[in-house]
Amino acid sequence: MASKTNLAIDVSKLPPRVRAFYNGLDEEGKAHFFGFGGGARFDWDVPTYISTQVEKVMQKGNAFIVLGLDRPNNILSGYGGQRNSHCAAVDIVAGRLGYLATSHDDYGDEALVDPNFKLDAARIYLSQRSNPDYQFGLAKGTVGNTTQNEPRSTVVMKADTLRMVARENIKLVTKTDRKNSQGGALTDIDSSRFGIDLIAMNDDADMQPLVKGDNLNEFLKALIQSITELRGLFDNFVKYDREITQALLTHTHYSPFFGIKSSPAFDDVVPKGIEVLINKITNVEAQIQVHVQQMGMLQSNYLEAPGGVETVADGKSKYILSKYNHTN
Repeated sequence: MASKTNLAIDVSKLPPRVRAFYNGLDEEGKAHFFGFGGGARFDWDVPTYISTQVEKVMQKGNAFIVLGLDRPNNILSGYGGQRNSHCAAVDIVAGRLGYLATSHDDYGDEALVDPNFKLDAARIYLSQRSNPDYQFGLAKGTVGNTTQNEPRSTVVMKADTLRMVARENIKLVTKTDRKNSQGGALTDIDSSRFGIDLIAMNDDADMQPLVKGDNLNEFLKALIQSITELRGLFDNFVKYDREITQALLTHTHYSPFFGIKSSPAFDDVVPKGIEVLINKITNVEAQIQVHVQQMGMLQSNYLEAPGGVETVADGKSKYILSKYNHTN
């Protein structure tokens, strides 16, 4: 797993003046500097947020909740910065500027920051009207992207890792209403935009549709049935071929001497015919029966769960349909 390991306390990231002050403290003072031992923590890694008059900012250290208007970065950005109506927003942030966070720059000046959808460590962003796909740099996928002229209400969660945990179940549901929050009608003319895209690596170059398990199961069973029927046809051919081979083994001609039947060709045809007949029985007919058993095992192990009981190997189910997860 790719990772960047940081020290729990990285003194090197302290601004020069603050670092000089820290180095002059005794051990107890250094502990209190970082909030240990009941001391008040010095917020050296907390930049100053540039707020506007229309925002209500709740802050503790480098954790923020900002109530205001749509604002992806500076005070002139987003639909709020463009003086649009109907663009209320809630921005919940933990760790502005992420690992680069500091209270002062190298010159001792106060570090001022705007929202930064790229660097901020963790965020939940809610907006009544926004262009999130552009602001977060997301691939288009099959459902398409929001645009400046086609904004949408949005809830965006971003962090190094996201975990959704439910004590019972999770649903991802689309197209629950006839209109979106902007008043646009949700018609079925282009149903693909109501789908769910799973895009790893933010790369939509090879998007493919998910397989429906029941349909795949039905197809594979039909395929096995077709193969079984083909095997039956081949089995019939082998039987008919064996009959003609047996007939050829005892095949005789009428001789020119008074129409008496000649004897079979014991020196070449009969031995070869017996060899071929044995090979057909051993290598064809017997293998057909093995094939029948293998096809039956495939269907039983992967495509069927009689009475809900799945075939298990090495502690893992072989049944191709998930017991828990479904999609349309």
